[in-house]
Amino acid sequence: MKRVKYFSTIVLTAFLFSSCNSNSSNASANSGNSESASSKSSPTHGSFSATIDGEAISGGAIDDLQLQNTAFIYPTADNSGKRLLFFLYSDKKGNVAYSFRFSIPDKTGAFTKKDRDDQPFDITLNFQGGDNSRYGAEGVTVNIISVNDKNITGTFSGKFLLGVDTPNGTKKEVTVTDGKFDIPFSTGNIKPE
Repeated sequence: MKRVKYFSTIVLTAFLFSSCNSNSSNASANSGNSESASSKSSPTHGSFSATIDGEAISGGAIDDLQLQNTAFIYPTADNSGKRLLFFLYSDKKGNVAYSFRFSIPDKTGAFTKKDRDDQPFDITLNFQGGDNSRYGAEGVTVNIISVNDKNITGTFSGKFLLGVDTPNGTKKEVTVTDGKFDIPFSTGNIKPE
């Protein structure tokens, strides 16, 4: 009788161990599926390129918070319409990177910012690393080629002047040519201001 109880205990233990191990494998497999399903719905990469004073830059990597190289739609300040807000971040070249911030009408077409006070949109260029300078658009044209529920594409070029908040910048103005972008809309929960 002791042998039967002992044998039954071993079989029951083996059965329970096997069941737990199977559930754990299924949980891991399901966890992997939900993870890959969520990563499929999140954008992974955009693209942009430009030439700043003859130097080619490019980027497109999207950060974990989906704030870089993604687009957002906001109401205008007076609630008369909507605007596109997006940040283009370059890959680093040594310790230097560049970022552009665009706040423009939410529609296709060409928009020219004649000077810093020109409304209703804004474009800035930031040098990060080196002299950490900020530049404001002064005669920059942005052409939004397409806007749909997934992404926006367009081009940009023009002149940027050194901002009054960074008077020690090494250049007083920079010229941007051949700017191009194709970036997705963010699906993240955080929106920049």
